[in-house]
Amino acid sequence: MRILKQLFLGAVAGAMFVLSACGPATESADQLPPADVPNTLSTEQWTYIQIDSTNVMWGEFDGPEWLRYFGLAAADFTGDGKLEIVTGRTVFRNPGGDMTGKWEKIDLAVNVDANLTYQLIGEKAPSILAEALPEVIRFSVDQNGDFTKGEVVARVPPTGHHNGQGYKTADLFPGKGDVEIIYASQGGLYVMDPTAALPWPVVLVGADASDEGFGVADMDGDGDLDLISGYRVPGLDAEVPTTVVWFENPGTMTPDWTRHQVGHTAFAIDRVEATDLNGDGRIDVVVAEERYPGLEPDATLWAFMASDTGFVRNAIVTQYSMNNLDLADLDQDGDEDILTAEHKGPDLALQLWKNDGAGHFTKQEIDRGKESHLGAQAFDMDGDGDLDIISIGWDQHQFVHLWRNDAK
Repeated sequence: MRILKQLFLGAVAGAMFVLSACGPATESADQLPPADVPNTLSTEQWTYIQIDSTNVMWGEFDGPEWLRYFGLAAADFTGDGKLEIVTGRTVFRNPGGDMTGKWEKIDLAVNVDANLTYQLIGEKAPSILAEALPEVIRFSVDQNGDFTKGEVVARVPPTGHHNGQGYKTADLFPGKGDVEIIYASQGGLYVMDPTAALPWPVVLVGADASDEGFGVADMDGDGDLDLISGYRVPGLDAEVPTTVVWFENPGTMTPDWTRHQVGHTAFAIDRVEATDLNGDGRIDVVVAEERYPGLEPDATLWAFMASDTGFVRNAIVTQYSMNNLDLADLDQDGDEDILTAEHKGPDLALQLWKNDGAGHFTKQEIDRGKESHLGAQAFDMDGDGDLDIISIGWDQHQFVHLWRNDAK
């Protein structure tokens, strides 16, 4: 286990720690990378900044009373090159500089679960999308830089947790230019066209897909993006999907895209992402399992590696429930690394699984003791060219986290 040195520096907008990883990592998956594989950017130096310790939850305003927010996004609403954080009904304004100053909290004035930002061609600033399902609500930036009153732009069926836990924007139809909105919700994966007249058309493209996380990638190499997710097999437990599938984009916004199987997990599929992990030109799939109530370290992070005959399932690590997943090239060596965090367990470890370029991963522990749920997302928050990490929690929903990358 990697040793972390923590030095308390004081707080301006909350706790701030410098995290320095030292000593060699001793846990790995599959095999250790060759010793001569260079990293072009260090991933060893991080400063933890507590953005907020009083963040509200959905259940404080509407039922059910136990419900927290699922949404987390970041965007530059002011044009200063710094990203703001969006989660639930709150926007956190980036103070700039080293980001340790006070993050102003802006309440969107209605109980929504804001989870996406998007910007159409010709628009001066991004807009926020939020769920209060069945309503999808948009908040734009007005001429004074303030957020407008929310307007309903579409309707999507609510889930058993009220709002969905999967959300992305992507340019699904090349040549059109602008992005589409994709939501995972009751019934599967829904695509919306934000350039259309209100209310936006909503098309169920991935029937019976999980309402959890999903990935977007060109699985078949035909030049457009497909969708990858867990699949709720009819007749089996809908809350514990263990089949991974991808839905083939036909090139048009039509319903019921053709479904293809990737493989199976042992337990419930929670987060899904996809990319070429080993440089062979084929898209691989990464899946993080959820375990509830999560009392045992038996959730697995899987890599389904594409081959000529299908997908080969490899276990990267088995540990406590991981309801967090992102793929990003944090060390800027040309391949995608895996970012995840334990949602349960005694350590609550935030982990970077560094890719050697051949799809072999070595763990670097960035921090521990800060619970994440649908977090551990990589963004360049301060515009300095390296990727920082933001996160939110469920059990510890009041905290909003930032790890500033101090790469040298």
